[in-house]
Amino acid sequence: MLVVNFKEFFTISSYEVMEHLSRKENGKNIDEYEVMLYNENISQTENVKIKFKKTNDEIEAEKVQTLSYFNKQRPKQPCAICGSEMMVKENSSEEPEVYVHDCSFNSEEIEDCLRELVQNELLQDRFTQEEFDRNYGVNYRDDSSKEYGFYDAQQRNTFYTIFNDSVYHTSYAGPQELRCKFCGMDEELLVVDGAFYQKCSVLTPHTNQIIDMIEARKQNEPDLTKR
Repeated sequence: MLVVNFKEFFTISSYEVMEHLSRKENGKNIDEYEVMLYNENISQTENVKIKFKKTNDEIEAEKVQTLSYFNKQRPKQPCAICGSEMMVKENSSEEPEVYVHDCSFNSEEIEDCLRELVQNELLQDRFTQEEFDRNYGVNYRDDSSKEYGFYDAQQRNTFYTIFNDSVYHTSYAGPQELRCKFCGMDEELLVVDGAFYQKCSVLTPHTNQIIDMIEARKQNEPDLTKR
């Protein structure tokens, strides 16, 4: 069976949490999610619905379904992602008609994406000014150009730079020194003036929030990225 590249079609840039339940069982923290990821590459004709469980730091996808949408202007046809014609109609309404099937996505890529999604949700809920002030230092700021540098004070040699409305992992020593506890670090590597940058897919959607927290700091801290 052909395995489909999940990351080619879906990222956390467009998703919706449909259900989230939390509980504690046998000393373990368990979160159960149902999410919809929206495909931005093929005109929203195929989306994916995933039920998954997070047990402590482990992610397990329990059910993955591709949803295909059809109407009079776009009658039923093979899946635009995997080419499958084996679909089951999910709804009884006339339009849009919704069919479900399994695209046989790469399971590791699904889990990587879900891990980033969970981190993104945690950031939205818990990335407060107080937490930022306690756990992060600021080593550069240029309010006029909206360029900033900050670092994780709890994780050694973990630096970030904000420019072009995005957050980048940053290293002045080489790409092997790039670190991040939020994302899978699989974006393209950039080299500018001897420094290495890689966009953080989890922090970038929160760029404005992070800028606001940096600007709220009363003073800069020493530039620890200079070697």
